[in-house]
Amino acid sequence: MTEPANRWKPATDFYKEQAEKSVTAEAENQEKLKELHESNLRKPWTQGKAPLGIRIFTWYYFVRAGVCALLLFVVATFPQSVPATFLSDSISSFLHLPGNKSDQEAIRKQIQQEAQAQGIPANAALDEEPAISPETVREMVTVYLLFNVAVAAVVGFMWWNRSWKVRWVSMFYSGALIAKALINIIAGAASGLGSGLAPSQMPVLVLALGINGLIFLYLAFGYGVKQWFEPGLYQ
Repeated sequence: MTEPANRWKPATDFYKEQAEKSVTAEAENQEKLKELHESNLRKPWTQGKAPLGIRIFTWYYFVRAGVCALLLFVVATFPQSVPATFLSDSISSFLHLPGNKSDQEAIRKQIQQEAQAQGIPANAALDEEPAISPETVREMVTVYLLFNVAVAAVVGFMWWNRSWKVRWVSMFYSGALIAKALINIIAGAASGLGSGLAPSQMPVLVLALGINGLIFLYLAFGYGVKQWFEPGLYQ
């Protein structure tokens, strides 16, 4: 004789409706929690401080954008003023733009030396106008500053927003500079021509290689850097 089995199930429409509502509500809650979690992951400054190096990179680009914007304001708003002329000459000399004041002075001294060697009056050779007018140089400086403001602001925002792209681009850029410099040095040594750099330029090259090497190593292996840019993989 077999034991009786209770096969009763709550299969009424009411129970089915309640069960469906419960499943739907649970799914909605899980989806909201997931969206909230992902949203919080994209808010870098609300989830604790970034690593020190990342904060330095971020504020460096924001400060650079602000400084370039200030210089741009002076050069573009007061083009004939003494500060604007000084800034235009300094930036054009730094960028080695054609027609900058330093190049004009160098050309003038060279003409004077050649004139003295050939017995020609120096004043006769100094009446030529520069190939590029100061106004054109000022326009080139303005475009350069405007470009720097835009690039620095965008890159700074990418650092602030935890963009993994800016990390990899910075690593590639630093590594490429180091590789290029080393290849040039090795090729120059192998050919017997040397690096082609003056002795006074070597400390600058060593410093630049050292800084770019530190940047590359920090972004590749720095403590907390990977977790900062790829938080979902470490939670």
